[in-house]
Amino acid sequence: MESRQDSPGRYSARDRLRSVFTLQMMAILPIYFLFLIPLASGLAWAGRWVDKKILHLPDFVPWPWNLAAFAACFLAGGVFLVWCYSYLILEGEGGPVPPFSKKTKFLVKTGPYALVRHPSIIAKLVGVVGLGILFNSVTFTLVIVPLLLAGSLINNYLWQEKPMLAFFGEEYARYRSETPLFIPRFADLLFKKRR
Repeated sequence: MESRQDSPGRYSARDRLRSVFTLQMMAILPIYFLFLIPLASGLAWAGRWVDKKILHLPDFVPWPWNLAAFAACFLAGGVFLVWCYSYLILEGEGGPVPPFSKKTKFLVKTGPYALVRHPSIIAKLVGVVGLGILFNSVTFTLVIVPLLLAGSLINNYLWQEKPMLAFFGEEYARYRSETPLFIPRFADLLFKKRR
């Protein structure tokens, strides 16, 4: 597959913001707003019910601080998710969720993809932890969220990476061997900057 190395700063913050309004980004909004967010909210509510009715746990973040923490987490997760997806749209010339958007033409190894292979999982994790705080659900935050995280990691590793390897070949194999799946190696980043 064809490869290219993007120069840093090729796209401005304005370009990244404009990518929010592309067909590739708009095509995935219904998935988030009609399915994923309501599903996660329902799970958080169920977790709260378990906390209150079965475990008799108190709220772990008092009102209105739970609302403020949720807003901060949800906003941070959303902004980070859009930033991640903007790299797929601009540098990759595709979209984040085929078949709802075009497949990327180029392997993206810059920005958040220089840190981990699946940075969007980090963004989603921050958002769902925010839901756990909003609903004051220990069960959701400490049991269901880790299960959702494990499911996302397994899905991305087993069902997304194999097609990427087939499509990008040796370039993706090298990228996969050099870049962690989900947890950045901050020590590596520090040493790279010193060189």
